[in-house]
Amino acid sequence: MKRLNAIVFVSVLLPQIISAQVTNETPRIPGENPIIRNVFTADPAALVYQDTVFLYVGHDVASGDEMFNIPEWLVYSSADMLNWEYRGVAMRGADFSWGGGNSWASQVIEKDGKFWFYTTTNHAGNGKDAIGIAFSNTPVGPFVDARGAALVVDSMTPTPGDPYDWDDIDPTAFVDDDGTTWVSWGNLHLYLAKMKPNMTEIDGEIEEIYLPNFTEGPWIHKRKDLYYLTYACFAHQAMWEKICYATAPSVEGPWEYQGIITDRTEGSFTIHPAIIEFKNQWYFFYHTAKLTIGAESGAIGRRAVAIEYLYYNNDGTIKPVTKTMKGLSILPNKPATYKAPVFNLNGKLTSEQSDLTITQSHGIAAKEWACSPIFTTTDKPYQNAIYSESFNGQENGRQNAETIGQSFKVDTDFTLNKISLYAGDGFGTGKHNPVELALFDLGKVSPDSTYSPGKNLLGSGGAFKINYTPQALGLLEIELPDDIKIELKSGNTYILELKGVRETAPFFWRRSRGDIYTWGSAFKDRKLITDNFGTSDFIFGLYK
Repeated sequence: MKRLNAIVFVSVLLPQIISAQVTNETPRIPGENPIIRNVFTADPAALVYQDTVFLYVGHDVASGDEMFNIPEWLVYSSADMLNWEYRGVAMRGADFSWGGGNSWASQVIEKDGKFWFYTTTNHAGNGKDAIGIAFSNTPVGPFVDARGAALVVDSMTPTPGDPYDWDDIDPTAFVDDDGTTWVSWGNLHLYLAKMKPNMTEIDGEIEEIYLPNFTEGPWIHKRKDLYYLTYACFAHQAMWEKICYATAPSVEGPWEYQGIITDRTEGSFTIHPAIIEFKNQWYFFYHTAKLTIGAESGAIGRRAVAIEYLYYNNDGTIKPVTKTMKGLSILPNKPATYKAPVFNLNGKLTSEQSDLTITQSHGIAAKEWACSPIFTTTDKPYQNAIYSESFNGQENGRQNAETIGQSFKVDTDFTLNKISLYAGDGFGTGKHNPVELALFDLGKVSPDSTYSPGKNLLGSGGAFKINYTPQALGLLEIELPDDIKIELKSGNTYILELKGVRETAPFFWRRSRGDIYTWGSAFKDRKLITDNFGTSDFIFGLYK
C-alpha cells in the first residue's frame, strides 16, 4: 500500500490512536495476535495447500519516521493456524530484472503443480509501481521472475487528469472452478484481467470495476456459489482504511456492495485483507501496528499480521469482524445470524424519509455526461473529477464543514428540471447524517472568498432532503418535483449547495484539481476552497 499524501494525512490522525503495544518479549499463547513477533509484517496473503497454510507477508523494515520500506516477502507455514514456522524469504523486489527494489502487497496461488507469485514492485525504468509475476515449484520458493518484464505497467492503465500514479499495486489472483485465472489490483482504480493458460500473459482487455469507497488491496474468494471481493476502503475519503466487500454471481460481476466487514486498525491507517477456508473453518487475516520490537514501536510502516475467525450469515453475507488480541487462541464461537446495519461516521444508525431521490441511472464512472446538459462546469467529468469532498475533515489540513457548494453563471434563460452531480461513495444518508440541496440566486453579485445565501430557489420552506445509498463514483441524478419550477436567468450568479452534518460522510462530491471553470469556484463552509493548485470546481451539470 502506498499513498503520496500519507505524511500529511497521518500527521493529523496518529495522535488520535492510543493503543497498548505488544512487545517481542510478551509471552505468546499460540493463536494470539499478532501471530509473528520477531519481525514486522504486513499485507498478509494465505494459501491452503496439502493440509498446510502458507502465509506470505511483506517484511516491514521502515525505521524512525520512514513511511514504507518493504524490500522482501517472507513466507511462513502452519498445520494448525496456531503455530507458525518461518520458511525463509520468498523473493525480493530486486530479484525482478526490471525491479527497483521497494515492494508492496502480493499473493501466491497454485495451479497445475506450480506456484505463481503475483506482486508489486517499483519499475526501475520509470520509478512507478508495476505488477510482476514469479513462479516456483514449491510453495516456499525461492520464486523467480516468470517473464523478464512486468505484467502491468502504468501506461496500460492510464487515468487522465488523475494525480495518483500508483494504481498498479496490490494484486490478488484467483483460479475459478473452470480453471480460468483472474488477477485484480489497484489503488483508487480497481482493475480486473483474465490470464492466459500460461499464467504470464493477460488474455483480452483490462477491465475496470467500480465499487463504493474502494482504496486498494483487493482479495477475491468464492464460497458456495457466491464470489466475494474484499478490499481496503475509505482512505481516499481521508479516513483510516476499513475493510469493505462486495458479492457477485461470477468474477465478472455484477458486483453488489455489501458494506464494511471491520473498521480501522490500530496504529496504522492501512489494513489489508486475506480470507481462506481451512479444515471447514473460515479465517480473516489483516495487519495492525500493535507490536514493539526492541526500540522500534509499531507504526505506519511497521505493522504486524493478525487473524480472526470469519463467519457468514445464511444469505451469504459476512458477519462483522471484531479485531482482538486473543485471535485464534480461543475456540471458534459462531455468533448469531447478524448483518451489520448501516452506520454514519459517528456510529449512529441511518434511516429517514427524504424529499428527493438520487439515482445513478447513466453509468458508473461515466466518461461523459448523459444526454445533453444545458450547463456543466466541465465537458470532461471523468478526467477532472479528482478530489472527494464531504462534511468530514479532509487532507491538507481541511476542516469538517456544514456546507459544500459551487458558484456558477448560465448564459441562457431556462427552466431547471434535473441536476447531475459527479459523486458517490460514502456511508449513505439517514436520520443522523442527512443531506439537503439548496440553490441560491445571488443576482448580479459574484462571490469572492465567501458568500451569503441569497434567495433559495427551492422555496422559502428550506432545502430538500436527499435520499442516497452508497454507490460507486458516477453521475448522481436529482430530478426536481414537477411542482417546482426554477427559472435560471442568463448572467445571474447562483450557488448550488449541499448541506450536511459536520463529521459525517453520506457521499462525496468530486471537485477538480485547479481551476477548470472560469465563472465560478468551489466552496466549503461558504468559504473558497484553495490548495496547492489554487481554486477548484465541483463537477456537475444542469438539465432543462
